[in-house]
Amino acid sequence: MFSQDAGRLRDDILDAVAASPEFLTFGKLEKVLKSRIKIKRDDLKSAVDELVSAGELTYSYKHGCSFLEKSFEKPVRISKRIVLVPHRMKYPGGTDDLVIKMQSGISFGRGDHPTTRLGLRGIEYVFEDTAFSGSCGVDSTVLDIGTGSGVLAIACVLFGAGRATGIDTDPCARKEAMENAGINGLGKRIEISDMPVEKIKGRFSIVTANLRYPTLISLYPLMVKLTGKGSMLVFSGIKISEVNDLCLLYSKNHFIMRREEREKEWSAFVFRRI
Repeated sequence: MFSQDAGRLRDDILDAVAASPEFLTFGKLEKVLKSRIKIKRDDLKSAVDELVSAGELTYSYKHGCSFLEKSFEKPVRISKRIVLVPHRMKYPGGTDDLVIKMQSGISFGRGDHPTTRLGLRGIEYVFEDTAFSGSCGVDSTVLDIGTGSGVLAIACVLFGAGRATGIDTDPCARKEAMENAGINGLGKRIEISDMPVEKIKGRFSIVTANLRYPTLISLYPLMVKLTGKGSMLVFSGIKISEVNDLCLLYSKNHFIMRREEREKEWSAFVFRRI
């Protein structure tokens, strides 16, 4: 049980980790908090240990350092409506919650990276657009390029898209994406394929892609081919330093930028085909 002071410190730690534009080591977290509040190192260490034990934070190991991050081994609210839940965990959810159950796996897209969260919030934005959602029914289709865990395709279908196709070159990702679709009861409405995007036929209501900047730039001619008037693009995986070039390319002729959101050093866009 946290005391009032310990509870306030816990909230300060969680806020600092969430708001930081970079991953925080314990030492960097200490510097951030000491610039704001008076705190003893031992008290901070105890509070961090309690948050890790409670499943609120976790340690990740990158580039030879241990970083503190928000834990995704428990239900985590990503946006106003989207909640990611470990698939064996019970979570009733609220009336308007869109609950996505995800298994632990090796594929990218479990929600623990800013680009996944940004992509999911972009999808929610698309389906909050009454002009789009009003025309999005059983015939609407989604293409998720580099589907990874399948979470973006799953979110689109749960929000109301008719069908989705997720493509990925990684066989492990394809297996996990199919399993995640099944866990969410969408095995018959989501197809997972190894087909190269260049061979995909047809036009899609939504195209999602959590990919790096060079790939998103190279995909531009295909995005024109794979979309029709009113189609939406949800792109994530863009560094903030790359934002201007990508926006200029996609806004030049066929698309209009409807939304940009940033988290840490990453950015995501929603474009609408005009």
